[in-house]
Amino acid sequence: MFEELSQYRHEYKYIENDVNMISIRSRMRALMKRDSHTDERGYYSIRSLYFDDYNDRFLRENIDGVDERMKWRIRIYDRKSDFISLERKVRKSGLISKQSCAISLDDYYSVMAGRAEISSSNPPLFNLFIKDMRTSAVSPAMIVEYEREPFICSQGNTRVTFDRNIRSSSEVDALLSDRPLSSRPVMLAGQHLMEVKYDAFLPDYIAHAIEHGRMRQMTFSKYYLARKFPYNGLAKR
Repeated sequence: MFEELSQYRHEYKYIENDVNMISIRSRMRALMKRDSHTDERGYYSIRSLYFDDYNDRFLRENIDGVDERMKWRIRIYDRKSDFISLERKVRKSGLISKQSCAISLDDYYSVMAGRAEISSSNPPLFNLFIKDMRTSAVSPAMIVEYEREPFICSQGNTRVTFDRNIRSSSEVDALLSDRPLSSRPVMLAGQHLMEVKYDAFLPDYIAHAIEHGRMRQMTFSKYYLARKFPYNGLAKR
């Protein structure tokens, strides 16, 4: 259904408390390099607009644990519109693959207005997204925003990230707004997300530095938690 597994990466997610995050992060600072996209603060903010179809297929496939599933999102960094990324994330057999392409401001506004057109001048991924918009009524569903501190290592193409203050907003038309959005946290106070991503192998010294004896791998979807109410139910669109 999707691409060959050779294009996929391993991705593991862990929910950590403040104390564990501080401890692991200090070890990562000694062992890995910071991502070059961070500033003097050592992190950047991410704001992602997730899309779903008329039947919330992407959400429900996540809930049902479908083996081969995907999601669409448009992402910006530090609330800046100078770089807008369209991303398609696919999960298959426990592995993940992410394709992305830059889109212009005009492209973004054409998507939000529902008038984007397939064109030979578009990136192929953008045309695939437009096709999904036309055939499956894919449309904006929810915004997720958080701060990310990323560390990288060339061995195994390893990436360890710490995501804090994960929150959701239904202001789907305000992705490019340079202001705080009306939002709510999607995790309990003092909880954060650590993600570990690599290709063929995870270097032993990084694996040992991450391990603290009480780790529990989680099936964690920011999009799912953004759509879920504190009580039993899903946020309506």
